[in-house]
Amino acid sequence: MEPVSANQNHFNSPNVSQKHDEQPLHVEMARRIGKALLKAYYPFNDEQTTVLDFACGTGNSSCYSMREDVCLNSRVLASHVKTIIGADISQEMVDRYNKRVANQGISEEEMRAVCIPGELLDDTSVDQEEHNLQLKKLLGGVEFDVAICCMSYHHFPSISSATRTLSSLLKPGGYLYVADVESIPAQSSAHESNNTQQSDINLEPIFSEGVCEAGVVMHKYGFSRDEIKGTFLEAGLAEINEETGQVARFGYDIVTRAFKNGKAVNIFLATGVKPFL
Repeated sequence: MEPVSANQNHFNSPNVSQKHDEQPLHVEMARRIGKALLKAYYPFNDEQTTVLDFACGTGNSSCYSMREDVCLNSRVLASHVKTIIGADISQEMVDRYNKRVANQGISEEEMRAVCIPGELLDDTSVDQEEHNLQLKKLLGGVEFDVAICCMSYHHFPSISSATRTLSSLLKPGGYLYVADVESIPAQSSAHESNNTQQSDINLEPIFSEGVCEAGVVMHKYGFSRDEIKGTFLEAGLAEINEETGQVARFGYDIVTRAFKNGKAVNIFLATGVKPFL
């Protein structure tokens, strides 16, 4: 099964979507990532700032940043921004997001989620630019000040394609924040003396074989700082200063710890900035 279809089927399952917010670890992780987001971006403005919560699920990240009784990620940010628009390929997750928002008496202009057709995220398409234009139209033609993608990059077949898409939805000077799992060097190679680039053969698998074989998780080793930095550079969300060799417009911090498949892992928050034209 194709990864997009596999993820749609997985997250459209009522058993998965219903339990998503009931897991205390999910809730606590969203709260910590939300707090890190609030510290990382300044200034949020409740009359101007527009936020895209990409692969929003039921809204854990954005809710915890805004109103803690609404949706997980979107919940964190809501009281600090003008508008949050969630986007997800799972209609079940989107429906739960919007039901929670409506139950809290929040208007659609302030907070809503839309379901994205899977074909718009097809990284094999030769016309990604056209897909990005269709996606922008689906999101109301908004150019976002901030885009967040929390704990979802490991589901994407191509993080390069996803990052380019997110960049296309930002206004010039807009910020992309990505939170996900940092890769773990295998014990046998953790103390090697030479600093060769990490490869899958010397990394510890983080996610279970079941979800990987089902096509739900595409990056079972998580991501290294260098991999994320390279992806942001490719998408134009960071740049290398030719004189100093330093990377500008890129940030990377460990914001919390978690347990995945019995392993203690770091959760990073990476930052990229779209340049002004």
